[in-house]
Amino acid sequence: MSDARDAVVVGGSVAGMLTAVALAQRGARVTVLERDASPLPESPDAAFDAWDRRGSPQRSHSHAFLARLHNLLAEHVPALLDSLLEHGAERMRFSDLAGSLGDATGTVPEDEELVLLACRRITFEWCLRRYAAALPGLEWRRGAAVQELRADAGVPPRVTGVVCDDGATLEAPLIVDATGRRSRSATWLEAAGITPPQLERSPCGIFYASRFYRVREGAEAPKLEGPIGADLGFLKYGIFPGDDRVFSITLAASPDDPELRTLVRPGSFDALAAWLPATRDWVDPAVSVPVSDVSAMAKLENRRRFPVSEGTPVALGMAWVGDALLHTNPIVGRGCTFAAINAFLVADAWEAHPDAGAAFALELDAAVERELVPWYEEVRNQDRNAIEVAARLRSGEDPYQVHRPDGSVDPKGYMRSLVREGFVPALREDVGVLRTFLRIFNLLESPQDLMRNPAVFAKVLEVYGRRESRDDVLRGPDRAAVVARLAEGPDAPAERLAG
Repeated sequence: MSDARDAVVVGGSVAGMLTAVALAQRGARVTVLERDASPLPESPDAAFDAWDRRGSPQRSHSHAFLARLHNLLAEHVPALLDSLLEHGAERMRFSDLAGSLGDATGTVPEDEELVLLACRRITFEWCLRRYAAALPGLEWRRGAAVQELRADAGVPPRVTGVVCDDGATLEAPLIVDATGRRSRSATWLEAAGITPPQLERSPCGIFYASRFYRVREGAEAPKLEGPIGADLGFLKYGIFPGDDRVFSITLAASPDDPELRTLVRPGSFDALAAWLPATRDWVDPAVSVPVSDVSAMAKLENRRRFPVSEGTPVALGMAWVGDALLHTNPIVGRGCTFAAINAFLVADAWEAHPDAGAAFALELDAAVERELVPWYEEVRNQDRNAIEVAARLRSGEDPYQVHRPDGSVDPKGYMRSLVREGFVPALREDVGVLRTFLRIFNLLESPQDLMRNPAVFAKVLEVYGRRESRDDVLRGPDRAAVVARLAEGPDAPAERLAG
């Protein structure tokens, strides 16, 4: 057939678009089915103001575009990277993040890999969609919602196509689910007589709220040094530089902490952002002005689907990408980077096995296990620990207590204390520790490499040994102070905290 396609991508998310681009670059004929019917606005700013993307709730939240993503774009789609830079995205190099630690004698050649992109999610999506629309072999269908899958029986069964809500049927050797964390693929597969992939899920332990600001003309944003966020145990915060002088701030807390739920209200959000030492200079009215409402997101889970079970694909002819495959706590900002890695892994496997059969599924599964799963498991395990820490803080306990009442060492308490009193301050003292952390955070090295690095571990222990003679490393107040501040209401005097 003249209109035969090699792949159908269900969902016009960042993951879906990147997968379609990666496949089209390898010569695949790809159709993208996008449920939203809204046309592409004329500019990123117009998109930020009014692009109706109901299927992409993340558009109104903070995003980090990590070094692994920047490097993939530079290698595979340099024209897209150029477009992002032309529309205001900026590179953030290791020397920028290291601040006073990143002097000439402290940098090494591998630091050239540590380049992040400061960019709004909506700008990234706008540039990506415009780039994708111009690619030969890539067809875009707006307002097309999938209702069911077509499949052939077999062992394993094979997905052969999709049926849209207008009755149109599209067939292709490869069907890609890029519909996000609320994917309905399990329902579609069951209706087609196929047992869906196993789904692993665990709570992230947070709700979060984000707000965007624009730096005033003539003003300068505060200088970023070191990590752009922190965890106070009961409260997490992040500062996310963007394009066109726009940045965002995200505040997150436990959904089980009712006294902090007011963070989703603009008055409470602004009051706390203006009070915290790390964010107050950013939201100073002389420096910036809000350009969005406060957007909140809750009921968050770490999720992973298993398309291969005991060495056998659940179904041939189908792949999952982005949040439909792996979804982690969004506070770490890895979603778009995961999606990009996932997209090019799909393209690699398809190029080797264009029939999207068993060999394709097994190669892709092994690549995901190697390139994505270690960071997924890292975040999942961190969230489990964070949930316990937050609960103990709410009950008035000290989760960082090293010794039990009987004098024995509490291993969890010791590790938490070591991280808080050794690792966190070492990030601000030692360029080598900061480099190793940022390489892992940016998915350039395995999470398992952190404390296995002898120099890093030695430095952390040395800094930990000075904990009694050093000021508090936490850049923020304790929970009781935050609860009291929120209880005062948004109109309370904005006294500045020391920090």
